[in-house]
Amino acid sequence: MKFETRLPGRLLATACLFAGTAAVAQDAAADTAAAAAADGNDIVVTARQRSESLQQVPDSVTAFSAKAIEEAGIRSIDDVTSLMPNISLVDSQDAGTVAISIRGIGQVRNGEAPVALVIDGVQMTSTDMIKQALFDLEQIEVLKGPQGALYGRNAIGGAINITTRRPTNALQGRVSLDYANGDDRRLSGSLSGALVPDLVLFRIAADYRKFDGVFRNVTLNRKVDFLEDVNLRGRLLITPTDRLTIDLRGAYGDLKAGASYYIPLPDGQPNNTTVPIQADVLGRSPRTVKDGSVKIDYAFDPFTFSSISAFNKTKIDLSEDLEWFPQSILGATQLRRYESFTQEFRLSSPSDQPLRWTAGAYLLDAKRSVDTVVLISPDPTASGLPLSAYIQLPAARATEDILTKALYGQINYNVTDALELTGALRYDHDKREQTNRLVPGPKRKASFDEWQPKVSVKYSFSRDNMVYATAARGFRSGGFNPPNAVFPAIYNPEVADTLEIGSKNSLLDRKLTLNAAAFYMKYKDQQVFILNVADQGIVNVDKTDIYGFELEAQARPVRNLQIGASLGFIDTKIKDFDGTARFRGNKVPLTYRWSTTVFGQYKIPVGDNGIVARVDYSGKSGNYWHIDNADKQDAVHLVNARLTWDAGAYSVALYATNLLKERYTEEFFAKEFSAGASDIRYPGQPRRCGVSATLTF
Repeated sequence: MKFETRLPGRLLATACLFAGTAAVAQDAAADTAAAAAADGNDIVVTARQRSESLQQVPDSVTAFSAKAIEEAGIRSIDDVTSLMPNISLVDSQDAGTVAISIRGIGQVRNGEAPVALVIDGVQMTSTDMIKQALFDLEQIEVLKGPQGALYGRNAIGGAINITTRRPTNALQGRVSLDYANGDDRRLSGSLSGALVPDLVLFRIAADYRKFDGVFRNVTLNRKVDFLEDVNLRGRLLITPTDRLTIDLRGAYGDLKAGASYYIPLPDGQPNNTTVPIQADVLGRSPRTVKDGSVKIDYAFDPFTFSSISAFNKTKIDLSEDLEWFPQSILGATQLRRYESFTQEFRLSSPSDQPLRWTAGAYLLDAKRSVDTVVLISPDPTASGLPLSAYIQLPAARATEDILTKALYGQINYNVTDALELTGALRYDHDKREQTNRLVPGPKRKASFDEWQPKVSVKYSFSRDNMVYATAARGFRSGGFNPPNAVFPAIYNPEVADTLEIGSKNSLLDRKLTLNAAAFYMKYKDQQVFILNVADQGIVNVDKTDIYGFELEAQARPVRNLQIGASLGFIDTKIKDFDGTARFRGNKVPLTYRWSTTVFGQYKIPVGDNGIVARVDYSGKSGNYWHIDNADKQDAVHLVNARLTWDAGAYSVALYATNLLKERYTEEFFAKEFSAGASDIRYPGQPRRCGVSATLTF
C-alpha cells in the first residue's frame, strides 16, 4: 500500500493549527484533569468494537445520545447528516433510493453504499434499508474516513452505528403522538420488562406513520409524496449465566409511498423552483423489509467469543412516469429484491489491559435481482392513461449472487499512559455471478478482493486532550451493470488511501469541546452513476484527489445553555477519467465544498420541569450535479426550530423544519446524463410544522 507523503499546503497549515491547539489544551488541562476524571460525563462509543470514551478514539466520530436525539428531533438518517459537516444525503425517487456522500465518497444507485450501516452490532447489507424510520434509540455514532479494517468492504467512507434501547428488568413503557401539516400523523411506542427477572428480558417497539403529502401534482390535482409506514421491532435478551448473553432481534417494515415526482425543467436551470410537478402518472414504491439476528457472547477468562448471525429480505416495487410531462408517453416499472444471510465470529480481549486485540471472520451470502420494464403509451397525445394500458418492453431482468468472505484483526497497545499505537488489517474477497433472465446466455462472473490496512498513533496530553494521526485504506466492491449494450458489463471496485490528522480537546472543566480533523485521500476508480432513460449504469473515474478538514466546537458557557458549531471543507480534483483530457480537473459530483452547522439550546427551569428551546442551522454550498460540472446547485440554508415543555414523565413539543421556507433542489439530472426529453429536478422539502407529545411510564 502506498500513501502520498507530500501533503497539500492547506492541509499542512491545518496541521500547524492542530499543534497550537494541542499545546494550549495541554496547559489548560493540567489543573482540570482531576475534576474531569470525576465528572462522569464521558460519551461512550463502540466505534472500534469495544466501549471507549468518544474523546479518546483516534478517528473522526460524532455521537448522538438518546437525549440529544430527542432534543434535536432526529427521526431519520437525513436528520443525522444535516447536523454534521462533510456528510450529506439526497433522498429521492423511491422508498429505498438515497445518495449518501461522506468526505467526497458518494453512493451510486444500483451499487453498494459508501458506509457500513450497523444496528445493534449487526451490519445491514441492503442499500434499500438506509432510508428508514428511526425510533426507540439509545445512541447514533457516525464515523468518517475509511473503516474497512474492522467493518469490511463498502465502509470506504465511514460507518453509521445505531444502537436501539436495550430491554430492561423493570417494566417500562413509552408512547409518542405526532401531528404535522400535510395531515401527517405518527404514533410510536415501546414496552420493556422481564419475562424472567434478571434472566430473560424483552423489548418491543412500534412506529406507525400516515402522511397525505405536501407536494401537489397540477395535472393529477393530488398530493404525490404520500406515505403509510408501519415498523415493528422486537428484542429478547437472555443471560443464563454471568458469562453468556444471547441477544435475539427481529424487525418488520411495510412502507407504501409516492415516488418519482420529478419536474421537467428548461435546459441548464437546475435551481429553477417555479415549475410545478406535472407528470400524468402517479408514482408509487411499496417496500417491505424483514430482518432478524442472533448475537451470542460468551466471556472466557482471556477473551470474549461472539457469534452474530443475521438475515435480511427487502423488496421494492417502483412504478413511475418516465418523461414527467402531462402527456402519456413513457413509463417504467422496476422490481428490486434482495436477500442475504451473514455470519460473523469474533474474539476480543478485555478492555482493561495495555494490549487489546480483536480478531474475526465474516461471511455474506446474498442474492439481488432487478427487473426493469419500459412502458410505451399506445397514444402519445393522450393524458392520464393508466400504466396497465401501456405497451410493455422489458429492459433488464438480472439476478446477482454475491458471496463475500473476510478475515480481520486489530491490535491496540498502550506504549505508555499517553501513547497508543493501533494496527488493523482485513482481507475481503467478493465473488459475484450475474444471470441474465431476459436473454439466455452464459453467466457473468467476477471476483474482487482487497487488503484493507489501518494504522494510527494517538498521544494523550491528558484524559481530555489528545492528538492522532491515521493512515487507512478503504475498499468498495465492483459489480455488474444491467445486461445491455449501453454500459460496460463490469464496473471496477474502488480503493481510497487516506491520511488523517486530528485533535480532540475538552477544556474548562469540560464546558468547552474543540475537535478538528484534516484528511488527504487518493481515490482510485470512483464509481459514478449514469441514467440513460430506463437503463441505469455505473462507470469508473480512474484517479481523483480529495482533501479537506472539519472543525467542531460545543460549549456550555452558562447553566442550561448549550451552543455548538461546525465547519467542513472538501476540495476534490479529478486527475484522470479515462486516460484522456475528458473531465480532467473537474470536481467530484454530489459533494459540497463547504458545509456548516450551528445550534443553540436553552432550558428555562419551571419548578421541577423546564422549557427547552432549540434552533439548528445548516448551510451547504459548492455542489456540482454531474461530472462535467456544467450544472451547479445554489447554496442551501436551512433552519429548524423546536420548543419543548419537559415535565419528566411527559413532554410536549412544537417544531418546524425549513422554518424560513428555503426552496431548493434535492436532486437534478441533466438530459445529457439521463438521455431524457429534458432536464429534471426533485424538489427539496418545504417548511413543515408540527406538534408531538410523549408519555413515559
